[in-house]
This record gives sequence, structure tokens and C-alpha cells, in this order.
Amino acid sequence: MQKPLTYALLLAATLGLAACGDQADKKAESAAGSAPQPTQSIGEAAKKATDAAKEAGAVVEQKAAEVTEQAAGAVKDAGAAVEQKAAEVQQEAGKVEEEKK
Repeated sequence: MQKPLTYALLLAATLGLAACGDQADKKAESAAGSAPQPTQSIGEAAKKATDAAKEAGAVVEQKAAEVTEQAAGAVKDAGAAVEQKAAEVQQEAGKVEEEKK
């Protein structure tokens, strides 16, 4: 008498698991299907960040070149002004020396 009861319980448990098994498989498939998306999103975000960093680096290099050119021009202008002022001072010194004689 135990065998028919055992078989009945085994059949009920198998049918119950079989009914739930489809839902578990669907959930597993949907979870597996959604898993690559975050990985792809992270990869795309990393690529965008790399591209943005490269663009920022290019802008910084360009700006540095512009500032360097401006600084070089300012140094040349300052040098010319110093030379002109030195010449004026020498002329003034020469005049003072002549007046003393």
C-alpha cells in the first residue's frame, strides 16, 4: 500500500515541478538576455569617455600652442621695449656727461 501512495506523491511532485520549471527557465533566459546589455553599456560608456578625453587633450594642446605663441610675442615686444628704453637711457646719460664738461 505504500508503493501506490509513494507513486502518487512522486507523480504530483513531478507535475508540480514541471509546471514551475517553465517559469524558472523563462526567468533564467530573460536574466541571461539582459546581462550583456549592462556590459555593452559599460563598454560604450568607456569608449565615449575615452573619446571625450582624447578631444579634451586635443583642445588643451591647441590652447597651449596658442598661449605659447602669445607669450613668445609678448616676450619679443618686451625685449624691444627694453632695448629702446636702454638706448634712451644711454642717450640721456651721454647728455648729462656732456653738460658736466
